[in-house]
Amino acid sequence: MAWVYQRARIEALDGALVMGQQRLGLYASTIRAALDRFSYLPATMALDREVIEVLGGHPSQAAALSAKLETINAGARSASLYVMDRRGVTVAASNWRTETSYVGNDYSFRPYFTQVMTTGTGRFFGIGVTTKLPGYFLASAVRTASGEIIGSVVVKIDLETLEEDWGGGDGAVMVTDEDGMVILTSRPLWKYAVDGPVTTELRRKLDATQRYGAVPLRPLERQALLQLGETARLEQVGESAFVAQSQALDEEGWAIHYLADWEVMESNVRSTAALAGLGWVAFILLLLYLRQRRLVLKAKLDAKETLERLVAQRTEALSAEIVERQRTERHLRETQDELIHAGKMAALGQMSTAIAHELNQPLAAIQTFVASSRIFVERGDAETAGANLTMIDDLCRRMADIIRHLRVFARKSPVASQVMDPAASVSRAVALLAVRLRQADVDLVWAPPQGLMVAGDPGRLDQVFVNLLANAVDAVAQSPARRIQVDAMAVGEDVVITVADSGPGLTSDVADRVFEPFFTTKDVGEGLGLGLSLSYGIIRDMGGSIRVENRSGGGAVFLISLPAVGCEGLHVTHGK
Repeated sequence: MAWVYQRARIEALDGALVMGQQRLGLYASTIRAALDRFSYLPATMALDREVIEVLGGHPSQAAALSAKLETINAGARSASLYVMDRRGVTVAASNWRTETSYVGNDYSFRPYFTQVMTTGTGRFFGIGVTTKLPGYFLASAVRTASGEIIGSVVVKIDLETLEEDWGGGDGAVMVTDEDGMVILTSRPLWKYAVDGPVTTELRRKLDATQRYGAVPLRPLERQALLQLGETARLEQVGESAFVAQSQALDEEGWAIHYLADWEVMESNVRSTAALAGLGWVAFILLLLYLRQRRLVLKAKLDAKETLERLVAQRTEALSAEIVERQRTERHLRETQDELIHAGKMAALGQMSTAIAHELNQPLAAIQTFVASSRIFVERGDAETAGANLTMIDDLCRRMADIIRHLRVFARKSPVASQVMDPAASVSRAVALLAVRLRQADVDLVWAPPQGLMVAGDPGRLDQVFVNLLANAVDAVAQSPARRIQVDAMAVGEDVVITVADSGPGLTSDVADRVFEPFFTTKDVGEGLGLGLSLSYGIIRDMGGSIRVENRSGGGAVFLISLPAVGCEGLHVTHGK
């Protein structure tokens, strides 16, 4: 049964790699959300009148400013919030009442101060010189009316709470900075170890910025054992072996690593192989039993065979076949409905990151308006506070529109054929994918025509165009000119809708198989290969056809032809 063990091992490794990529994406999103939550704060405070006055030559107001920073910091739940002058000396801080107050301390040697004085913004991770506590620092320049930088506002964020969330499970998680230093990890013994050689140059660099204080530098002793494909490898850290995968966090210059415990995986493989072996033994015994039973039944039937018996058996067999065929057809219809709904959910899953980012922007803006409105209310400035509330209401409406589109698309409803406008389905699909189109910087050309009507289910036709547009966005991702053009026109007794892209086009072998179930050219974990297959079935059920071909000018074009309903004459509509 060695082959059973090997097969179980391969499947376990494939599953671990897929799960590792999913967890890396989740952990990266968690880190980004933790940083984005406070990204608005230094920029907002840099516009505060009291901050500008203190830095502009009114140091007597520094104590009042510190009290204000203390209140805002408590409400935002950040680690600390402070203001530095153009020399790098702290003039006001939220922790001004504590023994570890930043007030009066010179932090000009910190890289984030140099960055903010040069570019207007700064970011940095390190151990606090005063508090001895690690954190992520975000800084924003304070400017005069003429644009001169007179200081900066800095917020310190505590990221160590993320480590508590990573602590459960068999695997390990760690984040390394640009120097290879482990700054966050679910394994306390790995923290502040260097993933690489500890050189004299590295010691000199860290000492200059006091980035990690007096923490002694030591290597992590991470050793590669075997390369497992392009994105993973088997490696050893200390006495333990892991399947390691990593993902870059480009904006911070960090990398996040997920290490699945190899011993746990091997234990699961051995258990699976043992169960599979028992299953094969049971299967063989079942085959022997069925064979013996078949021989006994055959002997009985041969002994009692008569013409009347044959007629009765045939009649019964036909009745059973009819019932089974009806049951099978009903099951196939139900399965098709479930696959179509699963296709919707898969499309929503691929859009989830972009949609979450789209919702996060108005949420962050609402936080800013709420914080500033509280200040304006305290000052008695009801007019400005009212204007802020109007902006908050507009942002809430914007979020509600996004969620409404998602609810309508995701709704599972019975199939109901009706006369409908295919251009409306295209427009709804464009609205659902608006975030992806904008983030991918795609130029969508679509001018909805009038008077084109077909018969079918609107929800299913929506899904067809969501699938085609989503594939088109992926196709043009690496093209210098990212352009998608959708046209709809009446041709004879049919309505023809085309979706063309400026991507690299399709090779002949891909074009021949593009509508096959589970066929995909995307990487593992990025698609199931069902979208175009489901679209093909939906269009076929509506009495139409769908095909794909390469354009002479480059790129691919999908052509959908549906029987027109009440369409007179030939109306041709081109994109602008």
